[in-house]
Amino acid sequence: MYKLIAIILLLFISTPSMGSSDEENLTQWLAAAKKIDRSEPNALCKASVDVVRHQDVNLFRKVFAAIPATDEQVKVYLSELHDKYFKTSYLGIDNYQIDENEALAFEDAKNSSSSLVSDNAKQRGHDLELWVPYRFDTISPKTNEAIQGYGTCKLAYLENQWKVVTLL
Repeated sequence: MYKLIAIILLLFISTPSMGSSDEENLTQWLAAAKKIDRSEPNALCKASVDVVRHQDVNLFRKVFAAIPATDEQVKVYLSELHDKYFKTSYLGIDNYQIDENEALAFEDAKNSSSSLVSDNAKQRGHDLELWVPYRFDTISPKTNEAIQGYGTCKLAYLENQWKVVTLL
């Protein structure tokens, strides 16, 4: 629930106006997500965990939207993400779960009222974007206590297929 609130706040910050239209937007985004068969996007989000866990450049290239980066650049990026999720911010990703009822879909993404969505859609050239919230069990490296991490896997529908645009 807290992560849905955080996502909503982030969207509202990136949305030009506040008020009842924001509630309408949220309702619209939630309803749009329910219309989408999310089996493939969910599988891609789960594969994102393996990309980071194993720093797998080949799997990254399969699930992630095409980017003009060399394999060496991707390795550096994956190493940084791996350190975040397995050394500095968290000590691993266990029991990764997708929160099915909290997914948001942005139809006509290029014209979304959220600048986060519209800017990304204009940059990549897609019209449909899906945000899939997830959570996982982990250990805090600061306290050595069990905690729950969470985030949003973001996908775009590009060239008739789903591609990840934000790994974790």
